Amino acid sequence: MKIYFFRTIIIGILLLGILPSMAQDMAYPVEGDGILSFLRRWNRIGDSYVQEFMELNGDRLNDQGGLELGTVYLIPPLHPGDEYPPSEKLAGGGTDPAIFGKKLSEVTPQSDRLKDACFYIISGHGGPDPGAVARVGNRQLHEDEYAYDIALRLARNLMMESATVYVIIQDPNDGIRDEMYLDNSSNETCMGEPIPRDQLDRLKQRVDKVNELYQRDKGEFKYIRAIDIHVDSRNKGKRIDVFFYHSDDKHSKLLATTMRDLFRVKYDTHQPGRGFGGFVEQRNLYVLRHLKPPSILVETGNIQNEFDRRRILSSNNRQALANWMAQAFMEDYKKSVR
Repeated sequence: MKIYFFRTIIIGILLLGILPSMAQDMAYPVEGDGILSFLRRWNRIGDSYVQEFMELNGDRLNDQGGLELGTVYLIPPLHPGDEYPPSEKLAGGGTDPAIFGKKLSEVTPQSDRLKDACFYIISGHGGPDPGAVARVGNRQLHEDEYAYDIALRLARNLMMESATVYVIIQDPNDGIRDEMYLDNSSNETCMGEPIPRDQLDRLKQRVDKVNELYQRDKGEFKYIRAIDIHVDSRNKGKRIDVFFYHSDDKHSKLLATTMRDLFRVKYDTHQPGRGFGGFVEQRNLYVLRHLKPPSILVETGNIQNEFDRRRILSSNNRQALANWMAQAFMEDYKKSVR
């Protein structure tokens, strides 16, 4: 009896020490959670935390490698120097800046010019659909990777102006990348939901997600816009400038025209004498037809053309595209909000 009683005390003491730790190290996801947003809530930011999470929870993820509601997940231990709760908590809604990668996950607003604005940023294709594919030597360039990198850069720029921004297509592993040749993957989700293989289902999913957010946000913001970013694919010999498609909505047309005009000024400044052939056109595209907020679709170049590829292969050029898009949004905001 004494031995049994002694063992009971020891086991009880051990359990008292273990149970609080277990409670802190496990949690359930909430609606819309992806791995990044789940980890961010526990101040686990960066690729190493994602890798540790995958190792701890490999058998708990769904077939697409995503989170399941109602499933409890192990939280990786904090790294030295990190703390929970963090000293400063994120305010407001929008996509978690952790999506930009650890080095760029802290976004400090530089102004409040867009504090009353909300943006939905879609990058074309993703998941099982790489979009346009070009071959350079033994490498494959996938449209979705380059469109996604531009989308992230644009999102961060807008956040720095105090905008609320939702990145609709997300990859938990990539972040903003500076490499010329971006690694290809099929990890993208639609805000945590697996992307369907069927093209119409893919388009409907992202449109429905934006419209759902818009229904909630339209009474809160003075200015709401959506943008869908792509890289075109044409004959190798065909050089094209950036062009802008809009719907039959007057605000959509104004945004497309404002962005085209700003790009023309930028080209005249940085490449005098070259000219700019980018154009604005109304198109009856599924995304533009069904999105409820004023929206545009931007084609950033011909991925098959050697000269156009320079526009997307260089990280500096991808950043310039994002900078100019953000500036155009600010110009359009001033025209639209009185």
